[in-house]
Amino acid sequence: MVDASAMVAFFDAHPRLMALLDQADAGRLNLLLPTTAIADAQAHIGVSLDGWHALLFSPGVRSLPLTEHAAIDVGGWPGDLATRHTVHEAQALRAAVVTCEPARYRGFDVSLLVIRPGGN
Repeated sequence: MVDASAMVAFFDAHPRLMALLDQADAGRLNLLLPTTAIADAQAHIGVSLDGWHALLFSPGVRSLPLTEHAAIDVGGWPGDLATRHTVHEAQALRAAVVTCEPARYRGFDVSLLVIRPGGN
């Protein structure tokens, strides 16, 4: 599960994230992108759909829409919608969240893969 902060780091060609994308393209893992997090990342980077093409249309990448059921579940949770959506999907799929902003997940029961901006 990739959150908005990590999606932004993809556009900076973060080496660890590019390695995850390579693994996903090789079929070794799935990168899941909540659509609400895509919207938050887009608000930050402001690129065209063509700019998203390499990430959104990679074979190992899938987007996850905010369904009615999930929206009702997360409606009363604290935090911004993209974070709540990401946590809901990660919990449902027993997936880790890839993030550059671990503080967003304080208080949530979710595994994190923290990516430090600029390198690690």
